[in-house]
Amino acid sequence: MCRKSIKVVLKVFYLCIAMFVISGCSNSNKGTTDSEKNEDVVKVWHWMTDRQEAFEKLANDYFAQTGVKVVFENYAPSDVYRNKITAAASGDMLPDIYNPQSDKKELSSYIKAGYIANLTKEMNTGWKDVFFEKALVSNSFEENNEWRVEPGIYGVPLDVSSLMIYYNKDLFKQAGLDPEKPPKTWKEFISAGNKLREAGIQPFVSGFGEAWLVGAFAMSYQWSLFGKQGIIDTIDGKIPYDDPRWLRIFKLFEEMRDNKMFASGIVTMINKDAERTFATGRAAMAFNGSWGVNVYKAMNSALNYGIMYPPTLEDAKYPLLVFDCGGSSLFVNGNSPRKDKAIAFLRWLTQKEQQTYLAQATLNIPSNKESGQNLPEILKEFSNSISKTFENLPKLEAWQVTNYINLNLQSVIIGEKTVSQAVAEVQSEKVRQMKKR
Repeated sequence: MCRKSIKVVLKVFYLCIAMFVISGCSNSNKGTTDSEKNEDVVKVWHWMTDRQEAFEKLANDYFAQTGVKVVFENYAPSDVYRNKITAAASGDMLPDIYNPQSDKKELSSYIKAGYIANLTKEMNTGWKDVFFEKALVSNSFEENNEWRVEPGIYGVPLDVSSLMIYYNKDLFKQAGLDPEKPPKTWKEFISAGNKLREAGIQPFVSGFGEAWLVGAFAMSYQWSLFGKQGIIDTIDGKIPYDDPRWLRIFKLFEEMRDNKMFASGIVTMINKDAERTFATGRAAMAFNGSWGVNVYKAMNSALNYGIMYPPTLEDAKYPLLVFDCGGSSLFVNGNSPRKDKAIAFLRWLTQKEQQTYLAQATLNIPSNKESGQNLPEILKEFSNSISKTFENLPKLEAWQVTNYINLNLQSVIIGEKTVSQAVAEVQSEKVRQMKKR
């Protein structure tokens, strides 16, 4: 999509709200000082409320070292932030640094419009070497990508994250389970769930009311049963969704349901409620991201827990991998007159000293691979899991099909549909989407 085209589309949908959103709704930086109006000020828009204080401290340090002023403006919640970005794009009013919070398809539109700079040249001067390799993957476009974006690195990762299973050691002990030996196989996982339920403890919770989370849990088993090429073949329509391996994945959720593993109301539960359920000891296991370390500390600093990988399938052909959330990243506005200053600041922000401070202040895994030495042990375990996250794919499944997978998994969990019905519906949607190509 050309730059003119994206502007037309964005204006049609958002011009009516642009002035309202851009005026600063939910902005934690009320008002703009004269110095901030100066054209030399680098502006950063973000949604990470819990990091605003740390960002401001680092911005002050950068100003003391370089004389360049950087202003972090926080907009929350995330839907307000996203609307602000979209509205600003419609009027060429984007800041110097931001994140459109979009998938690769939408991200490609911003890139083609010039709203996101290609940072490959800068990254190849040694900058990219400081990062975990996978931290750059979600911000990169490969050769021959389906969106026809020039190959390269477009985003700067601030941290990385993955999804694992947290478990409450005290509740495990209460149910007669070894708190230092969590289940590793699916059989052990179900057995542990039965013991927890017998002890009057809800075994498993997650924010499965947010469909992407139930899909993320399933994806570990998709990789384990299909492997990378099998997933690509499924996207291409060469492997149908009523393949026995997909039936197997759906049956895993059926087995959890039949063994009463799921916490009450799990398919209507947003993740924040699921986090509170685990933090208050009302469930023994929680599928959640590495950000949970910070969340659980705030909710219950005395919580005694460990983490484990999703349980493996004994007959799986491929290694079990875990979902990589990509972490938080920032992009440079390719049209900004302060583009070079914005890049210089992000390069400074992602060096070891600054990354170490951010990690310790916010309890997130730093994207700089040299900055994790002083992390809490739990975060170190998450950091080690980054090497076992999903590989990058040159193409993605149609969002409509992915949505059908996630919604039908929810339906199986509550017994609304059988496994056969669920996979048949997913395959029917896949056929419909293939016909549209």
